[in-house]
Amino acid sequence: MIRGSSLRRIAPMVFLCIFSDMLRAEVQFSGFATLGGAISDQDFVYQRFIDDGGTLNRDSLLGLQMDLRLADAWGLTFQLKAAPSVHDDNAWEPTLSWAFLSWRPDNDRLLRAGRLRLPLMLYSANSDVGVTFDFARLPTEVYSLLPSKDLDGLAFAQTWLDGAREWTLEGYAGRTQTYWRDFLRVDLPPEFPGGTLYTDVVIDMAGLALSCRAGDNTWRLGLHRGELESSYGQLPSSYLFVPVAPGVGYFKVVNEMPGPPIPTVDRLVIDILTLGAEIALPNDFRLVGEYGRRRIDNAIMGPDTSAGYLALLKRIGRWTPYLYWAGIRTSGEALGLYRAVNRNRLPDAIPGAATVNASQRAAADLMGAHDQSAVALGVSYRLSPTSKLKAEWLHTQTGAVSGFVDAPAAEESGGRQINTFSLSYSLTFR
Repeated sequence: MIRGSSLRRIAPMVFLCIFSDMLRAEVQFSGFATLGGAISDQDFVYQRFIDDGGTLNRDSLLGLQMDLRLADAWGLTFQLKAAPSVHDDNAWEPTLSWAFLSWRPDNDRLLRAGRLRLPLMLYSANSDVGVTFDFARLPTEVYSLLPSKDLDGLAFAQTWLDGAREWTLEGYAGRTQTYWRDFLRVDLPPEFPGGTLYTDVVIDMAGLALSCRAGDNTWRLGLHRGELESSYGQLPSSYLFVPVAPGVGYFKVVNEMPGPPIPTVDRLVIDILTLGAEIALPNDFRLVGEYGRRRIDNAIMGPDTSAGYLALLKRIGRWTPYLYWAGIRTSGEALGLYRAVNRNRLPDAIPGAATVNASQRAAADLMGAHDQSAVALGVSYRLSPTSKLKAEWLHTQTGAVSGFVDAPAAEESGGRQINTFSLSYSLTFR
């Protein structure tokens, strides 16, 4: 048995060994950046930043990466990214997005430990590197399945060949601390002030992703499970209706309101299924499609969604025009609850009706429901192997509600039509 005093003597020796290996390591630096501008034809905010005043915050970022090869099989990777804050709409901040130790005993196996990128969608690993894809931005409806793309934990990848096909199985387990964003149209003090609200959440995640590559074609299937805890404590699993007169009542959304206790859960259990394919077609056409099903197992909530997109791209020399359709919709039960809570009003003659009615709107906004579709027409131009210029027109139509729209106080996020115009320049460098 190793005693504490022995560990204290051994620890500095281990640190010195690692440090000396780092000094002898082969070091490689690289970086990536995007300068992107976006403007819409609406005076309210869409996707955190976009309105008719224009913004550089939606798509711009800068990243630096350092790869250290410690030995034939061992390596260290660090990636620092400067981008808009994940918990403040008015600030930029640097984040350590990658920081992991990797061990590759042979070409077919890879083990990593540290801060890692989740193998969620086709472009998850390179979603910050705009040069690696042709869209001006990856479809928000699908690439918003989780509030964080990275986690702290362990991951493995196993690759094998089957004739002309290459299979890769990836697995991971870990934890991510991030923020969930809501926008409240009303002020409900003291806990829920109006406007942007960020909730600190911790998600324990585990999952598997299986990919198959054959020539220029890729297919991908993923199964993921997460358990989310909120800094607010227990979360409502539903809202109960409390009648006060025939046909009149309210949904109890805070415990101070009269009525039976609100049903709650300590953790949200989230299951995610992802499907993706990128298929090469004749005459330099390419078809890309992805689908994500995010199911909330133990609560009726807006993030219980289905989302997908289908894109057609055509390479013409250095140009790649594209067209895609994307959509996201909350499950029927959760969307029905959103509609009921959002529309519910007490008559003004009832004492306290104004406060109760405000609580109904706030509760609806906190559900995080979605019902929207979008069509994008864009083009990328490859200036060089390491740089691209992109332009896109995006037409978004919201149904009952959109969690991506910051609706004004007396209005709805549903029933909107938004045209967004984007122009960006992306590059990588060494």
